[in-house]
Amino acid sequence: MKMRDYAILASIAHEPKSGYDLAKWFDRVASHFCPAGYSSVYPALSRFESEDLVEYDTVPSEKGPKRKVYSITQKGKQALVRWASEPAADPQVRDEQLVKALSYGMLPPEKALTLLEETRERHVSNLAYFEELERKLEVRLREGSISKEAYLGTLLVLRRGISAERCYAQWCEEAEELISPTKGLRADAVRSLEQ
Repeated sequence: MKMRDYAILASIAHEPKSGYDLAKWFDRVASHFCPAGYSSVYPALSRFESEDLVEYDTVPSEKGPKRKVYSITQKGKQALVRWASEPAADPQVRDEQLVKALSYGMLPPEKALTLLEETRERHVSNLAYFEELERKLEVRLREGSISKEAYLGTLLVLRRGISAERCYAQWCEEAEELISPTKGLRADAVRSLEQ
């Protein structure tokens, strides 16, 4: 199974969910480390059902047809725990922003600074979003609407997301300073030429 498959199992182990709820969970909670959409969630659920890793109950829906709400089976939980007990591989980062940053020295400083500011604002917005999710998670724990196991797992990934967004925003600020015509490397180069 792929990492995304285990993320689906973990989410269902925390709380039974429909395919729609799972896709929304990925958007809310897991988008910063394991994105998934409807096109990957539904085929995985079908496969898991045939492998006896999940089961579902058909429940009425507030809107439209009945929904299948999936829960993890004992076999699914055993597979998830077995996988979670193994050491994780080193993460592989694919970041278009960093590839573009390789060429920022060739851009006019104003253009590079504008791009970095837009990127920083996006990460600051993501940071605020994750911090709000953490506040809501705390409320759910106090209200008893989430298990301690689900709370801990969700809190751990949210804290990683918060840390990553904070770090990315800080990198943007550092990059802006390096590119700045008055403070950064360009200013150092101009000063050395003047001497």
